[in-house]
Amino acid sequence: MLKLYTADQVRVAEAAASAVLPAGALMQRAAQGLSASCLSELADRTGSGYGRRVAMLVGSGGNGGDALWAGSFLCRRGVMVTALLAHPESTFPGAVDGLRNAGGRVINLTDPESPDAICAADLVIDGLVGLGSSRGIDLPKHIWDALARSCAPVVSVDLPSGVNTDSGQVYDGAIRADLTVTFGAYKPAHFLAPARPHCGRLHQ
Repeated sequence: MLKLYTADQVRVAEAAASAVLPAGALMQRAAQGLSASCLSELADRTGSGYGRRVAMLVGSGGNGGDALWAGSFLCRRGVMVTALLAHPESTFPGAVDGLRNAGGRVINLTDPESPDAICAADLVIDGLVGLGSSRGIDLPKHIWDALARSCAPVVSVDLPSGVNTDSGQVYDGAIRADLTVTFGAYKPAHFLAPARPHCGRLHQ
């Protein structure tokens, strides 16, 4: 039988693991898994990850940190990564520097060049909100327009932003992913309507 875990159960398990692992180890493991899934998706769709472009929608919490660190791993594999920060004043500590040091580009989500980064991307990573999704996603119109024009697959980190982890409720502006890469455990939203179609394929 498939076991599903609520947001609170996942937070308790993550806290217990973090207490016995080196600082940041849990996020690094998640980021490595995410980057591997993205490279596989790029290879399946374009033949290679090398030289491809990835745009990341990055929030301020751990979900955004996972995306940024995954971006740094992708950069080291020859992928050109641009992070679009939704909250540049409150990104996950150290993660932006990690991406920049690996050769990634960082801009604000509201910058005029953000739509071009999305439209030029071979893959888009949704790292806006994870377990804490409890309201609609308020993205600028030019970002929604760019996402609508883009042909790139969307990979969500753990859960598509804008779906409730436990109930499967879908809030206004929820991201619709082609692939959701989850860490450690499946959550109810991965299988409950109406969130299930927003998750796309699942990879644990």
